Amino acid sequence: MRGRAATLTGAAVIVAALAAVLWSANRPGPSAAKAGDCITTPAAGSFKTVGCTDGGAAFKVAAVLAGGDSNGCDAYPAVVLSVVDKNRTKTLCLDSAK
Repeated sequence: MRGRAATLTGAAVIVAALAAVLWSANRPGPSAAKAGDCITTPAAGSFKTVGCTDGGAAFKVAAVLAGGDSNGCDAYPAVVLSVVDKNRTKTLCLDSAK
C-alpha cells in the first residue's frame, strides 16, 4: 500500500512540475500594446494588436502598468483579465473588446 501511495505522489509531483514549466513557457513576452489598443486572445505565448472592430479582437487594454504586480488592475473596475509579461516588467489590464 505504501509503494502505491509513493508512486501516486511521485506522479502528481511530476505532473505539477510539467504544468508549471508549460505555464511559464507560454506566458506572454513584453507587449507593445498601449491603453486603448485591442488585442487578440493570447496564443503560443503572444498576442497581436488589432483594430477594435476586427473580428479577432478579444480584449481592449484598459491600462499598462509598470512592473509585474497585477493587483494594480483592481483600480479599473471593468478589467476582466490581467496579464503579467514573463520578465515581470509590465502588466496589461484587459477589458473585453466585445
